[in-house]
Amino acid sequence: MHNILPSGIYPPLPTFFDEQEEIDLATLQRHMRRLEDSGIAGYVLMGSNGEAVHLTQDERAQVIAAAREVVGEQSIPIIAGCGDQSTRATIAHCRQAAHYGANIALILPPSYYRGLMNSKALIAHYRAIADNSPLPILLYNMPASAAGIDLDVATVCILAEHPNIIGIKDSAGNIAKLAEIVANVSSSFRVFAGSASFLLPALAIGAVGTVAALANIFPHEVCLLQALFEAGELEEARALQARILPANAAVTSRYGVPALKAALELTAGYGGKPRMPLLPLTEQEHTTLAEILAATPLETE
Repeated sequence: MHNILPSGIYPPLPTFFDEQEEIDLATLQRHMRRLEDSGIAGYVLMGSNGEAVHLTQDERAQVIAAAREVVGEQSIPIIAGCGDQSTRATIAHCRQAAHYGANIALILPPSYYRGLMNSKALIAHYRAIADNSPLPILLYNMPASAAGIDLDVATVCILAEHPNIIGIKDSAGNIAKLAEIVANVSSSFRVFAGSASFLLPALAIGAVGTVAALANIFPHEVCLLQALFEAGELEEARALQARILPANAAVTSRYGVPALKAALELTAGYGGKPRMPLLPLTEQEHTTLAEILAATPLETE
């Protein structure tokens, strides 16, 4: 498992908090148990949806340890977000994640000194991490969470040559760019769509799955979409891709993390609030979200 990440669907788990904004590990474990038989391939902790930037070092350790408790000895990958603003801090996160039971480190580019983060700086950053991390690295391209930094094809292809950099989660949604990456890296380098909104086109050009917020809410549907594609049922896959678009937009680009938690509250009976400065949805937003979710036709298999 250390050298290859299984294909499939990886939900980026929220980090749950109680009314006092204290970490709620019991709800995290409950959520993981609810997802474990849905067909997902593994779990992502402390991605953008996991509010990693709102957690202390100690809380990060607790989240990974709690997830490892649920997974136990099974060979289900736990991917942990380890990106930070300095190379040194990122390596420390990778070591901590390995210690507490994660299998893969997901790393967003540093963006505080945005103007100086050219290809040369980013390549040096990722290579230093890959050289020193006990965990294999999954590149994380998400311009919306990295001050607009968008890892270009050349940078990704150079990094893909490092034996400890095993793939990329790309949330930018540029299918032509993803196709170019797939065409120019070895088959062992795994390309994942960063959203369920473009899962079908990503699979069509050679991606192997997705890290998708929507898989927290509709895991069966997102898994079924990939299964339909793999079975060559393209008409059905296309129809399902279209059906999940409104719900996907609501919990990602439209309302973000607060909506993901609200959607879980509506569909599973738990979710809670994000940590400030993120605010919970307004009453109007909540009503709109509920209507969108109710209008999403679910698969009854």
